[in-house]
Amino acid sequence: MHALRAALGLGLCLAGFTSLNAGTITIPADVSVMLTADPDSNLQSGQRIAFTLSVTNRGPEPASLVDVLSSPIYDELDINTATADCGNNLGLIVVDLNDGFYYVYDWDATFNLPPLAVGETRTCRLNLEFTEWAPDTFSLTFSMPDFLVDLDPSNNSATVTLQRAAAVTTAVPTLSPMSLVALVALTMLVGAAKRSGFGASFL
Repeated sequence: MHALRAALGLGLCLAGFTSLNAGTITIPADVSVMLTADPDSNLQSGQRIAFTLSVTNRGPEPASLVDVLSSPIYDELDINTATADCGNNLGLIVVDLNDGFYYVYDWDATFNLPPLAVGETRTCRLNLEFTEWAPDTFSLTFSMPDFLVDLDPSNNSATVTLQRAAAVTTAVPTLSPMSLVALVALTMLVGAAKRSGFGASFL
């Protein structure tokens, strides 16, 4: 069961940060984000997808706050079917709009845990069902929020693209050569009958 909480309400321990200026927190390390989805193609409505989200500290210092947010989820994935192994470190945020709402997942990989050590990887596994309302192609991204600044922003985000199965087309049966010959002969016979004035009685 996911813990509902404010996006930045938990786990803001400032120990180990080099600066806190103008609403940003600088992490003295390079934290990379990775995301996979299995399966990610040929998806059917109601099919379960296993997302694996990981963060790795590439150094040179431990990271005391590592947090990643998902891109908006409207109705492409069924959050009511969600299971995860991240405990209370994974939060689900409801973002209200004027004409609706969407969901955002927030994984605080260091909440109530020691700092992410140099070389350490932490993983969160999240399972969700693909819905009938998902488009043929749908991308989901997890990234560090803008207020967290690390040494290499180029690897602070990861995206998976989900592909719906192609619609099944019904093949039109083809006629055998003998059937085609018979069809041509019948068409010619009908045409001849019409030209002779017997079309109404013939048909």
